[in-house]
Amino acid sequence: MSHSRTVLCIGSDAIGLRQRGAFLKEHGWRVLSSTKAHDAIVRFVSELVDAVVLDVDGDGAEAAVIAGELNRSRANVHVIMLVAEDQKLAEGVLDSADAVVIRSDQAELMRVLEAVT
Repeated sequence: MSHSRTVLCIGSDAIGLRQRGAFLKEHGWRVLSSTKAHDAIVRFVSELVDAVVLDVDGDGAEAAVIAGELNRSRANVHVIMLVAEDQKLAEGVLDSADAVVIRSDQAELMRVLEAVT
């Protein structure tokens, strides 16, 4: 019996998170989501997660900390960061990402998720 792949979506925009979750569910993913960093890390540690989609806000400093924590907990789970096309990020933010995708490019997000799981 196969299990559906599980993705943990993290972001502060609850509406965007809900829309992304619905899109991923339509494509066969089991979706966990969180708008709070601490809750996301707890879910990541306690659940079987195949990939993480981390929506990067502002300069990305908080996202980098979250991704670092996730990598320390389970380095084999890929972290995909979503960014705006013209977003200015702090130096080193993307170092802890396995992939970076423009937030609006759902086709690319699906391609990357398929590639890393």
